[in-house]
Amino acid sequence: MSLKSKRLGSLADIFQSEVLEGTIRKIKISKILPSERQPRGDRKKSVEELANSIMIDGLLQPIVVTKSGQDESYKIIAGERRFHAVSQLGWLEVECKILNKPEKEIYKLAVIENLQRENLSAYDEADAMKILKVEYGYTDNEIGSIFGKSRNYITEILSISVLGQKELEACREAGIDNKNLLVQAAQSHKKGDFSSFIENFKNGSLKTIKEAKEFNKKKTTNLTKKNTAAEKYSIERLENKLIIKSDNPKLLIEIEAKIRKTFSDFLN
Repeated sequence: MSLKSKRLGSLADIFQSEVLEGTIRKIKISKILPSERQPRGDRKKSVEELANSIMIDGLLQPIVVTKSGQDESYKIIAGERRFHAVSQLGWLEVECKILNKPEKEIYKLAVIENLQRENLSAYDEADAMKILKVEYGYTDNEIGSIFGKSRNYITEILSISVLGQKELEACREAGIDNKNLLVQAAQSHKKGDFSSFIENFKNGSLKTIKEAKEFNKKKTTNLTKKNTAAEKYSIERLENKLIIKSDNPKLLIEIEAKIRKTFSDFLN
């Protein structure tokens, strides 16, 4: 072997062992692993159609991967559907773009890729945003900047995460797939009226976002009226008791003011 060949061989070995950031090369399918954490709930959505497209037009974008541990395997950052599609086609290797990123960055990139290529469902988006905030420490403002969304949008999406698995399943079964309707469902859950919200949606009383907002607004108004009535009733009972013990109007006025403030603080 010539000296030049030996040098080229050495360079190839270096690139194999220390992959440069952004390198694009073919990797054996057997060496590629799906990520344990994928923002999209349905990992194999439309894979059949994608496989047909790749068979006709080829793979238009490489799969984005990162090194996995100490072995020679790679973990998918973005492009899991492409991976399943080419696997279905029987490919032995596929073109990949290799990135060296920490776990926090890997998950963020996976969410970005899913949002850009095909919108995540409101359920998946809420779950992904919650993971970015709770597990990886991103603030609402940072998440908004990453995805080009307003802070208000991020806050609304995150509000869906107050719903437990049971409530989320009830929403799915009822056919609620709109983000804004899910936000209103979360609001009804906070007010303790989730079951009524779902029943009204099922029977057609809550067909639009406007109607859902009116439902929650009405419940809030009714709750305020109840609290006000309870406060008034309690004050009147206390006043009646105090009147028996004191005939001093000035003292009663002062006591009434203190009672009202105490109840107001309690109800707030």
